[in-house]
Amino acid sequence: MIKALSSENIFKAAAATAALCLCALHFSPALASISLAAFFLTLFLLARKESFAKNWPIIILTAVWSIWQLVNQVTFGFDSESLRTIILRIPLLLLPVVWCLKPGLPNRSIFIGILVMGLFHAWIGGASVLNYFAHYRFLNQMVLESKPLPLFSAVYHIEFSLIMAVVILFQLSYLRLANVGWQRSLLIGTLAVNMVSLHVLSARTGILAFWVGVPFLLGSVELPIGLKGRNRWWLLTIPLLLLISVPSLRNRLINTVEDLTAVKENQNLGDKSFGRRWESWKISVEVIKKHPLTGVGFSGVEKAVHNEFEHKQTYLHVTDRIQPHNQYLQLAMQSGVVTPILLIVCLLWMIRVNFRQGNYTGLSVIIALSISMLFESYLERQSGAAVFALALFWVFFAEKKKQHFQ
Repeated sequence: MIKALSSENIFKAAAATAALCLCALHFSPALASISLAAFFLTLFLLARKESFAKNWPIIILTAVWSIWQLVNQVTFGFDSESLRTIILRIPLLLLPVVWCLKPGLPNRSIFIGILVMGLFHAWIGGASVLNYFAHYRFLNQMVLESKPLPLFSAVYHIEFSLIMAVVILFQLSYLRLANVGWQRSLLIGTLAVNMVSLHVLSARTGILAFWVGVPFLLGSVELPIGLKGRNRWWLLTIPLLLLISVPSLRNRLINTVEDLTAVKENQNLGDKSFGRRWESWKISVEVIKKHPLTGVGFSGVEKAVHNEFEHKQTYLHVTDRIQPHNQYLQLAMQSGVVTPILLIVCLLWMIRVNFRQGNYTGLSVIIALSISMLFESYLERQSGAAVFALALFWVFFAEKKKQHFQ
């Protein structure tokens, strides 16, 4: 019994439930919730006092961030919407547990989990890409109109692109550690499929997150393809090749240029994806100015944004008046400016620690997540909150030195 409950076996269970949760998000939110709960239960068994002493700044910051939101919400009361938000953020409330984990746990379980996740997402992404090419003309027109492509997944399309970007970043970082034939072949094969899926299917937010994270891997990690020194930076020409060869990606670039031009020239932004975000950002800032310390509560954001749109007499049709799609602004409207400030401090602390430790996998993933929150409020959905918490778990155990798995 003692052997069965050893730290190594408990850690394997944590890695397995983490991988199961990320895969289950695509077809069963209930199974994802159950596996996420099991994941955190296993982490409680691995928590150690010495790790708390080492990581106390991030533990306190995360705890204050969580407590501030809960206490602040008491002043507004609790209804179904606020309770839903709190439940969705439970993984984030439990993040301090990750920083208390016993150091020196085996990294191989994380590697196997990444193999499994890569295979599962290649299956979903590959099937969705085949569907795209089977209905190429119609779906390519949807891209030009800033509409999401159909996916064989229950996850919202922007969160899907973010999950795919995070999975690929981890696959790239662990590529050099697989020297067993079948592991290397499986990793390279699923990585190729996922790369195609990301650039053919994904929203611009996920593609941006991926390419923001990639330079930190290329600049600081020895890649297994024989590139040395500055030569590896030629890999950054890959986006240009993708723009030439992938029509849907090229159309997204056209959309981006048109959106930015419309904003600059103050044109009608009703049919522009970024344009609607731009207008919503300005409205959100006005809401925050009126409620800087306490916000308007979890369930008051939609009404506050709507009222501000009416007050400003915007020309956007009511169906085009969206929420900000910016996590930092969303948090400020919900619970005051303290919450996004604390979140940014936490992210900067993690970036600093990972840089000093030489954990460039962690550095790339955290920066990718931080940038993507500028364009999507993904902590407001189960899939976004879960991938954020799970990614930080994998970052904590990311390899910091050369090692090969046998």
